[in-house]
Amino acid sequence: MRQTKHLLLLFLLSFPSSWAFGVIEFEKEVWPILSERCVECHKAPYEQVGRLKEPKAGLRLDGAAHILLGSDDGSVLKANHPSRSTLYTRTILPADDADHMPPKGDPLTRKQKEIIRKWIAQGADFGTWEGATDGLDESVTKRDKPKYVPGHLRFFDDLSQGLKPLPQKMLDELSQATGMLVRPIGLGSPLIEVRVVSSAQRITDREITALSPLVKHLAKLDLTGADLSVQACKKIGAFKKLTNLSLRRSNLDDQGLMELQGLSSLRTLNLTETNVTNSGAVSLARMKSLDSLYLWKSGISEDKREFLRSRLNGVEVTP
Repeated sequence: MRQTKHLLLLFLLSFPSSWAFGVIEFEKEVWPILSERCVECHKAPYEQVGRLKEPKAGLRLDGAAHILLGSDDGSVLKANHPSRSTLYTRTILPADDADHMPPKGDPLTRKQKEIIRKWIAQGADFGTWEGATDGLDESVTKRDKPKYVPGHLRFFDDLSQGLKPLPQKMLDELSQATGMLVRPIGLGSPLIEVRVVSSAQRITDREITALSPLVKHLAKLDLTGADLSVQACKKIGAFKKLTNLSLRRSNLDDQGLMELQGLSSLRTLNLTETNVTNSGAVSLARMKSLDSLYLWKSGISEDKREFLRSRLNGVEVTP
């Protein structure tokens, strides 16, 4: 059995990482969809019959920075959350809905919608693609209200101060050593994302220990289904740059949760289907930086969820 697993690993590693991990590559898979079906209405201003044509809703989809900047109504893309990203949700509206996108021609195919959904769910990584960069200063100047400024970009920029991007070779070696996806959170960013790529994969202390070289760089960590000891939780608690942590379907309990209280940059915590109980609510109430907390099928009662909503001002507790 061990030999079979070893051969399977070698087989997967012989292919490009995107194939082995099922990762959606923006430039190869998402951009062709946007270019063909969306950019006609969402590109740089141009003159037509003596009139200046502006991008619809102030949204440009021809460059990574423009996509992140969003539309006149605000952000269209929330990384890891397709259901909160209008870039995706408008494509799945009924064809006769006034907000359905694209408004002209046939709706996107099921495959095209799934590509966009999966890309966003995987973190909305543009890879090395930049696209158009013209008009950015003007776009930002026009949107002088705070809601138009992509705050998440400022947040990650502040978080990465003083850090340099890690060598790609190092990230590739960590990926092979752990079997997880290891990549920058964005083009040129020194901050790193690590995530489980197979529901069959079981992460243990060994893999978490192997991530120690990322202690100053790790911002997003998905350990779905992990087998976590208290010692492993202590090591996770040392990643002080963590902003997103998913421990969904892991064996995390109240004792392990106590080791995570010091993650002062943490914005999103997913404890769905964990062993955390009402006793763990005390630890959660101390995590004041949280914006989103997922507790579905955990041991946290509805009363304690209301308690957390009141103690963590503005936090979104789901369900």
